[in-house]
Amino acid sequence: MSHDTRLKFIIVGASTAGLASAIALKAAGHNVLVLERDPEVGGPSAIPTGGVRLPPNGCKILFDWGLEAEIRADAVVGEGFTVYKYAGKDSNRDYLGTHRWDPELLTEARGDFLQMRHANLLRILYDAALREPSRRQLNGHMSSPTVTIEFDAEVVDADFDACSVTLRSGVVHQGDVLIGADGASGYIRQRLLEEEGDPEDDELDGLTVYSATIPKTLAIADSELRKLYEYPQKNMVTFSVGSNRGAQAFLAGKDEDVVFWVYTPDSVQKGTWKEPAERNIKDVIGSCDPMIERLALLAGPATCVQIKNHYELESWVSKSGKVVVLGEAAHPFPIISLHAYSIAIEDGAFIGKIFSHTRNPARIMEFLHAFQENRKPRCTHIDLSEKQYIDVMALPDGPMQAARDAAMRANEAAGRNVMDAGNLDLQQMWDGMRMVFGYDPADDADEWWVSWGRLRDAATASKGNMADIAECGE
Repeated sequence: MSHDTRLKFIIVGASTAGLASAIALKAAGHNVLVLERDPEVGGPSAIPTGGVRLPPNGCKILFDWGLEAEIRADAVVGEGFTVYKYAGKDSNRDYLGTHRWDPELLTEARGDFLQMRHANLLRILYDAALREPSRRQLNGHMSSPTVTIEFDAEVVDADFDACSVTLRSGVVHQGDVLIGADGASGYIRQRLLEEEGDPEDDELDGLTVYSATIPKTLAIADSELRKLYEYPQKNMVTFSVGSNRGAQAFLAGKDEDVVFWVYTPDSVQKGTWKEPAERNIKDVIGSCDPMIERLALLAGPATCVQIKNHYELESWVSKSGKVVVLGEAAHPFPIISLHAYSIAIEDGAFIGKIFSHTRNPARIMEFLHAFQENRKPRCTHIDLSEKQYIDVMALPDGPMQAARDAAMRANEAAGRNVMDAGNLDLQQMWDGMRMVFGYDPADDADEWWVSWGRLRDAATASKGNMADIAECGE
């Protein structure tokens, strides 16, 4: 096999996971075709787009890819979060406490907590995927690997054995590996569900998330919302915890618009991020404090999505061994989870790094299963912690809610972070979140290669092509 032979990857979905995979696979020396059903990156421009909270384990990957200047120029650096009672008290806000990120933790994790706009993050990833690689990135190859991104390219059929897809236009594309990065309701995930027979339906959580944006010009003109721009609150996410309700607000992007999310039981619309909500956000907020009321009044058009407990795929890899799902298509997280974007970026970084060690088509199945075996335990752990987080923040009024509030108030009175010791469940939840920030998917992929990949019997794994294994392991 020649040094410049490449695998061809077809990625369905120009999502965060899809574009991150394209960047990493191109850096690994492979050719990539990305197929996106929408007419432009980020979806139709007429639909409002929400915000992104990107923790250190996600942003440091982008920094390592040379995108730090672009990312920081379009982000607000988060320093922590404040917690209030959703309903307020006596028509005023009811403050529970503040949590500030540990500087030592951020230093060790080599990242920050960044707050961006979804569309802007996708645009940065899109530009990076199409950018010509540097000489260092070519790593001695005579020609550049290519990334091609096609829009209005909806996949309507796929042959998993032939590793081909058919577009609505009738065009057929064929590759060596097919990656589904088109989300929890995407075509490739649905096909894998069919392969598993008769999976259970996704379960509704009972809450719907509304997402809207308030332009900075409107926010700073309002006496209540202007407080969001005063330090230190301007670098804090504002959480509001209620009985089967909740809300978040934070400044995002270089324009510092306010991103506003509401968890509500008052909507049954099966919406998506790409269509307007049928009801105005101010009609689903219920009894709330003055800040939430003002945010809802000034909010622009909203989208809404129901929170679901998604069916867990037994295998992220097709029976043919040529198709894999990643990002939300593999492990759908609860809506607006802290780690939804960072885990998608991790998936892309891992799949790219592991395939930097081979160009042998005979090893594709092995490498795809290695991706699942290494990534699934981590994704499952973080998914469970995110669900626990939502449960704690939206506790129904009662003894557990009263204990949570008392623990938070006690922490604040003692000068501690709101999620610190004082309540074992809160402390365990927070410790679990802290553990994920230092993870590096490239190191994880290389560890698999050193421990297992390069040691596999070459005659079995690559049909005798030892030269390919030796070359890629250098």
